[in-house]
Order: sequence, then structure tokens, then C-alpha cells
Amino acid sequence: MSFKLDNNITQVHWQPLTKLLDPTGAKQQTLAGFDDEFVDIVDYIIRITHRIWEQKNVGLCYKYYSDICPVFTLGAYSECVEQVVQGTLKTIAAFPDRSLIGENVIWKEESDGTYYSSHLITSIMTNTGNSDFGLSTDKTGRVTTIADCVCFENQIVKEWLVRDNSFLISQLGIDLIDAAINFSALQPNDTFNEWYQSEYNRVVNTEHRKELECISNNWTTDNFVQAWAQTLFNQKQFSTLTQFYHVAASHQWPGGRQSTGLAQISGTLIQWLSQCPNAKMTVDHTAVVGFDDNTIDIAIRWSVAGNFNPHIGRLAQLKGQRYFVLGCTHLRVKNQKIIKEVTVFDEIALYANIIRESGCTLPLLAQGS
Repeated sequence: MSFKLDNNITQVHWQPLTKLLDPTGAKQQTLAGFDDEFVDIVDYIIRITHRIWEQKNVGLCYKYYSDICPVFTLGAYSECVEQVVQGTLKTIAAFPDRSLIGENVIWKEESDGTYYSSHLITSIMTNTGNSDFGLSTDKTGRVTTIADCVCFENQIVKEWLVRDNSFLISQLGIDLIDAAINFSALQPNDTFNEWYQSEYNRVVNTEHRKELECISNNWTTDNFVQAWAQTLFNQKQFSTLTQFYHVAASHQWPGGRQSTGLAQISGTLIQWLSQCPNAKMTVDHTAVVGFDDNTIDIAIRWSVAGNFNPHIGRLAQLKGQRYFVLGCTHLRVKNQKIIKEVTVFDEIALYANIIRESGCTLPLLAQGS
């Protein structure tokens, strides 16, 4: 199998925070250009996240992000560290008690000397300040985030950020479509529009629905991931779930959807794909690390593009609009079957982009539709 099983690299799973913040032992990776205190790339990601967000040392972004650092989200694009600082302050102002629990860091040392990390985070936070979602609600919510970062010489130089905002706002008592309508009024910059256009075109023009087989005696993680994407998302052959998922697999999907077992997982995927029946998926990056002797963790950054087929009456006039998703998935695979999946993307930004492009004026539910 093509993965790294190194018991000396920091393992986040079930480690107490006090241990993660005070590692002992020798440096486990070269980390050329990084501060000597960091023993490996996982340690670097966990500790700088804690310092910036938990300890509220927002100014450390100037140290740990490069001056020019493209950050891609489905709702916006930022390019410099000043915008990273502004965005961080804005989020903390809306959710001052936000905690960031590192669930996993899946990493890869790239051929160009950079390190790629995919950081799965669970946050608990109370909305005591105004945000892009509206006025403060004083309610507490839980949200899952995945941050994929390219790291070089002690700094993050590029990032793709996805967050399950639709689940967060449901806990805050805000309607999903209302949030999307409000968010659609925010005009993204020209660089975002160019990126969105080019990514949509790239995905819809990529060859897809290729015949792939994941043969057990020739199993590799790359073949497995490509077959997962092609068979389920491009070919939409859901009877093949048994080739990919354990019969009792757990499955977390945006909006806080939780599924257990093949029937529920199939239902979740079919319901989502029904709103974009001609969806094409591309696998844009993968990273693989060992979890134990027969279990691996895979991080996948992916894109989906097609045309919107709304199954919500309020969105009926948006039928046929461009549909594009930037998503990230963490898979835990044991004996060549997925036993746990966490998939994250921003449903609010997804619908907001469709609404904005359509030019339609949609009524807010809160005002009576």
C-alpha cells in the first residue's frame, strides 16, 4: 500500500492536549526552515492552531502565514496575510469562545520540499457577536472544519478551507436558504470569480465515468480513491458500496447528517446527488498516513461541478444554474474498507453562489415567503 506508517510522527487521535502542546523526544522530520521547537509537521499544525485560535494570539498569523498566501473557500478568496488576520478576528469576534479540537492531521511531504497537511477540526462556540450569518443569537453550536494547508519553511503558503456552516446555523436557529440569500448579497472579488469560473470549467471538461476496478490483490490507495470517486459520484452505481464501505461504516455529511451502514450511506449520497444529477467529480489531492498496522487515514480534496436541480420549492427558479462544490473528505480505511468517513463543504456558500449567479430575488422565510 502507498502510505506512511511511522509510529514516531505525532498521532493526534485520543492524545491529551497537554501532551500535544509539550512534545518530548527528538525531531522526527527534517522540517528545513521551520523553528527548531517543532518535531514534525503534525506538531507544527496543532501548536500554531492552538496559539492563534485558542490563545487568541491572532498576530501570530504574521509569523506562521506567508505575506502572500492564497486561501480558497467556496464563499471567498483571500490572498495576503492581512486578510487572514482580518478573517480570523472577524470569526473570533462572532464566536469569542471558539475552541478548536484537533481530530486528525493527515500529511504528505511533497516533491518540491513543501509539506501538505489536512487538519480535521471540531469546534464548539457560542455566537455572541454579529457575523455574516446575521445578528448574534447567543446560542452555542458545534461545527466541523477541514483546513488543507501547504507549508514551507515555517509558514503556510496556500490553504483550502471548508466548514460545515449549514450545520452550524441550524443550531443557531437560522434557516439555510435565508442564510444563503443574505450571503449572496456579499460580492466576492474578481480573483474569486476567476477561480470559480476556471475550476467549474476544469471539472466539467475533465474526462469522467471511466471504467475503474479496485482489485483486492492489486489494491493501492490511489486506485481505491479514484474508484470511489468514479464509481459512486460519476457513475452513480450505489450497489457497489460494498466494495468501498464496511457494512457498519459511519458517515458524516454536511448539514450534520449522520449515517451508519450501507443503506443510510446510500440514501445520503443519492439525496445529495439528486440535486446535481450530471455531477462530475475530480480528485484534486490525496494524502495517506498509517493509523495502525491494518488501518490507514486518507485525506481527499475534491471538486464537483454540474447543473442545479433543486428539490426545495423555494429554489425552483434556479434550475439549471451552475453548481460547484469545493469539498474535503477524511476516510479511515481498515482492511481495504472504509469504516469512517467525514466529508465537509459549505452548503451556505454553495447555494449563495447559485443565487448570486442567477440574479433572482428570493424571499426570506423569516419575512414570510
